[in-house]
Amino acid sequence: MKNFQHLLEPRSIAVVGVSEDAVRPGSQAVRALIKNGYAGTIYPVNPKYPEFEGLKCYAAVADIPGAIDLVVIGVPAQGVLPVLEQCAEKKVPYVVVLSGGFRESGPEGIERERRMMEIARAAGIRIVGPNCLGFANIHSNVYAAFGSITRAPKLQKGSVSLVTQSGGFGYSIALACAEAGIGFRHVIATGNETDVDTVELIDALIDDEATSCIVAYIEGSRDGRKLLEVGRRALAAGKPVLLWKGGVTEQGARAAASHTASMTGTYDFYKALFKQTGIIEIQELHETVDYLKALVPGKYPAGRGAAVMGVSGGSAIVFADAGERVGVTMCDLAPPTQERLAKVVPNIGAVHNPIDLTAGYFSAANQEKLAEAVRAVLADSGADSLCVNLATTGKAGSLAAAEVLGRVAKETDKPMVVFSSAPASEVGEALAHFAEAGIPVLPSPSRAARALGVLADFRQARAKLSATIPVIDAASSDLISALEKLATQGALSETQSKSILSGAGVSVSKDVVVQGVDGSVFDHMKAPLVVKIVSKDIPHKTEIGGVKIGIQTRAELEQAIAEVLANAKARAPNAAIEGVLVSEMVRGGFELIAGVVNDEVFGPVVVVGAGGIYTEILRDTSCRIAPFGESTAREMLDELNCRRILDGVRGGPALDVAAVAKSLAALSQFAWAARDVVQEVDVNPIFVLPQGAVAVDALIVPRNAASIAAH
Repeated sequence: MKNFQHLLEPRSIAVVGVSEDAVRPGSQAVRALIKNGYAGTIYPVNPKYPEFEGLKCYAAVADIPGAIDLVVIGVPAQGVLPVLEQCAEKKVPYVVVLSGGFRESGPEGIERERRMMEIARAAGIRIVGPNCLGFANIHSNVYAAFGSITRAPKLQKGSVSLVTQSGGFGYSIALACAEAGIGFRHVIATGNETDVDTVELIDALIDDEATSCIVAYIEGSRDGRKLLEVGRRALAAGKPVLLWKGGVTEQGARAAASHTASMTGTYDFYKALFKQTGIIEIQELHETVDYLKALVPGKYPAGRGAAVMGVSGGSAIVFADAGERVGVTMCDLAPPTQERLAKVVPNIGAVHNPIDLTAGYFSAANQEKLAEAVRAVLADSGADSLCVNLATTGKAGSLAAAEVLGRVAKETDKPMVVFSSAPASEVGEALAHFAEAGIPVLPSPSRAARALGVLADFRQARAKLSATIPVIDAASSDLISALEKLATQGALSETQSKSILSGAGVSVSKDVVVQGVDGSVFDHMKAPLVVKIVSKDIPHKTEIGGVKIGIQTRAELEQAIAEVLANAKARAPNAAIEGVLVSEMVRGGFELIAGVVNDEVFGPVVVVGAGGIYTEILRDTSCRIAPFGESTAREMLDELNCRRILDGVRGGPALDVAAVAKSLAALSQFAWAARDVVQEVDVNPIFVLPQGAVAVDALIVPRNAASIAAH
């Protein structure tokens, strides 16, 4: 691992702040390093002691001879900066600041943290923390940490690495996994993340050959775009990332100049990121355990068909119910498979899926029959995975099954999971066999089904990864230049907005702008018509009576133009009126609303949802981080509750899903190309028709003029 190699694999460690007081962070770190057998050089630092724990103790970092890879600082906050200055003089590359008392403590701490980073950047020092528990490299016995990370039980070596913003809760995740027999490579608590953050560490761990899976707990990210990039890189590398996002109920605070900005919260953007990267969301400790058990063996189903065999019919039903919710289906077994099963399954059993082996089948006497049954199912092309329900099978039967499944597991790339509710004290030997064979044992059939669903999701995400990153060619430099000029004047008018979006590839309605009461345009358009006031100062026209619809005659057109002009003058007297827009009224189809929010963490995010009267009532929306292609746009549409309407209802024609997907993809690519200029885009409504999709109204809200000028 090139990045952070000498942070996580230090050849020498200086620990500042050792003391006879056993609770001091520095003391705990040195004792943990010694107790766990760290093979590198340890330099305790405290001017009060000539030695500490049998090691020479130095008065200061500056007094230590030779190079130091890592300095662990465990002194009170006010003493951190002088130590860091010595680290700078000593050219130390990495520092872990365990101490609290920084930005989490108020104005003085904020200034202390700012100064800390100023010193570090000038010297090229990378900092983990402050206000953190530190980290442990379980393979190399590096414990640059204090608190729970250094206490019993000692984590076993394994291939899972954990990065957590919360040391206490993150270590709770580690302990839950350890209790289930999952071993670790690295456990890293990042605290305030003033410098090195979770995303950067995940990125580094992708390149760590000894790490197969990465678990992370985060409360927020400074750079959602980087997390998106890192998630995709992990997916391409075949390394699952399990992420627990804390604080998911907090709504993003954004201006509501457009409908789009009020349709989602920050957590929606994280959910979009999970879908676009294959990052696996976890929300419970048992989910972390279950999914890691399933993922660590590295076997993934080719499809979503599952077979179930066992001695409990109810368990199979529960598996099927849970499986359907996560897209795991009970496959149909081919006739030849059923014929093979009939030879080894009792007559009172069942050879279709689920396969009923009947009570007492799991036994030493039936091992050869069980092996043949399992091999027959795994050979079936429809069975992408297998769940074996041991249920309450006792010690002897569980051990017999474990021995068989362990042998067969070596012969197949298809994943197997086992449901067993027998106590570990009773079936411990069988559990050890399953663990050695890489076969997850889960305490309920529903959890087994969800674990197989995660495996299928990850395999599917990898398969479609290359199709999710489009070539950006939707917005020319001329279009962006024109947009920048318009944006300096504030929010764009409807006509300006639609003109820009049309140039970017979004299909918009054909319009004519008149400056006053002018009925002559009626002769060149097809009734019914729509009339709307044009003003960048009036984003919501209906609220001031600035819209008239269903116009059938020239006289009605002239009257409508006069009315919207009068209403605008009366109800928005300070608005600059650019004219009146006359459009052919779009009829039929279904209304959607689409738009863009330029989030400070994730950048441009595209949202689509049910439009018209359903916008605020149903809040039926889906979002993705821009840019993306048409396949991703189709996924967004498929997630909507109103999606079935687009296929035609009550004898109505199917609507052009491909056309609206094309416009959404074009909108996403425009949003990315114009990210330095555009804050929000509101396309409301966009009509999906039997042929085509048409944006009838649009609003582009630029970023503030100062940021545009700087760009």
